[in-house]
Amino acid sequence: MAYKNILIDVKDNVATLTINRPDIRNALNEETMDEIKAGIRELDADPEVRVIVFKGAGEKAFCAGGDLNNMIAAMKESSIMIKRFTGGYASLVKTILGCSKPTIASVQGAAFAGGCGLATVCDLTIASEAAKFCLSEINLGIWGAIISSPIMRMVGMKKAKELLYTGKRITAKEAETMGLVNKVVPAEQLEAETAEWANNIASKSPLALKLGKEALTAIEDMELNQSLSYLQNMVTVLMGSEDANEGISAFLEKRQPTWKNK
Repeated sequence: MAYKNILIDVKDNVATLTINRPDIRNALNEETMDEIKAGIRELDADPEVRVIVFKGAGEKAFCAGGDLNNMIAAMKESSIMIKRFTGGYASLVKTILGCSKPTIASVQGAAFAGGCGLATVCDLTIASEAAKFCLSEINLGIWGAIISSPIMRMVGMKKAKELLYTGKRITAKEAETMGLVNKVVPAEQLEAETAEWANNIASKSPLALKLGKEALTAIEDMELNQSLSYLQNMVTVLMGSEDANEGISAFLEKRQPTWKNK
């Protein structure tokens, strides 16, 4: 599929999806959100892809959030258009969370508002020391409503309120301390660090990653005993798989496994 606002590259089982609107700091309009969702679905269905990395083009911004011109046009036209725009973003968040393959955000610059959401709802987030994070909607008289639910789950209610009420910018290190970011590295090391993480994960059993990711999502709001029963059933299925047999055999034979995703 041909895309206007994103770039997709696949190499060695790792796909890179780049938001390619650097002239406006990779801001999200409806067309771009639709393309990102289509790109995720395309890559999720590709058996050659095991990990998806998200990037923003240029050095200044990973994603500055919603495209204000698109938002203003929607607000002037009708409540239906506003709902379509907000629905597009909600659908984007759901698509990232629902992706069956591990996702990594590689954040080189500003990740503001919806861009902060996009960066942090990925399974893993690696950031440059130059990166900044901000839930800036309150500064525009809006509210970071859609992203507040996953953010609250990541950092807890107190810190979520701090970010949402103040709209303040925080450093990558502060975001790491809060739990929004997994690792912070110098800017010149970001690409290599992201590749190392992506290649490491891509070398694992795709079936184990898929079932494991599904399990983590499923048990998030489960009661403890219910979650243990669920996980017992999941690992029973996984241990009967061809990949589990291959993984154990390869370990005992001191060789690299050849995964079959079965």
